[in-house]
Amino acid sequence: MTTPSLPQSTRLSFSGKTAELTRDTLTDSGVVLSIGGAEQSHVEVADPSFLLHDYIRRMRAVLSNTLTTAPATALHLGAGAMTLPRWLQQRWPEIAQTVLDIEPELVDFVLEHLPLEPRPENIVADAAAATAPDGVLSGRRFDVVVIDLFNSAQAPEPITSAEFFAQVMQLLTPAGKMLMNFGDEADMSFARRLVGRLLQAIESRGFSSEQALLSAPDAVLGAAEEGNLVFAVAAEHAFTEAELSRIWAAGPHPGEVLTGPELQQWCQ
Repeated sequence: MTTPSLPQSTRLSFSGKTAELTRDTLTDSGVVLSIGGAEQSHVEVADPSFLLHDYIRRMRAVLSNTLTTAPATALHLGAGAMTLPRWLQQRWPEIAQTVLDIEPELVDFVLEHLPLEPRPENIVADAAAATAPDGVLSGRRFDVVVIDLFNSAQAPEPITSAEFFAQVMQLLTPAGKMLMNFGDEADMSFARRLVGRLLQAIESRGFSSEQALLSAPDAVLGAAEEGNLVFAVAAEHAFTEAELSRIWAAGPHPGEVLTGPELQQWCQ
């Protein structure tokens, strides 16, 4: 990819905030997407396999160590700068990807300056409405579904409810994987409530808590520091001990992977 001319910015009509792409001085070819002054995504232009942030490396660890065949389709609820879609495209070039975001201008703005080929399908919609039984995604199924919509307790109720998560799980193929990134302050009170709702959604779909896992740094899980967590669901069967061991070994470290009774206990 050619080096983009930066900085670039555009106004987002839904939120009224400004999206800006700027160079990142921490890495050789890094670009940062900020919205309203808050960093949203980091893309390493010359090497999409380089993932800077802890949470996205945890997502990679889950996918790399549980997908036994190449995924044919992926849905991303929340576009950002499409860091994970870029990694997926590099890892599995035949994958067909769909990104959904509520901001009409965001995806075109990002892809104008940071192209991704083939260009993913772009849906402009509210995620809760799109995943509802009569929504734009009704009847579609995906091998990988990623939720990356919010990062704090300020998230709207419609996209943090057990009903929403159950609707998203309905979009999985029989062997599909769902991953979700979210964050919280150090007390983890919001994160614990959210994981409880996710487990409710899992139960409503007939899944067990052994088909879910939570991965995060030790200090975050221990409620000693604020940070991001990754929740994952396997539609086909419980995560095996071998898969869990490989996911943990892939890091980042120090970190932990919780499933089953340990996960249920964590959110109480």
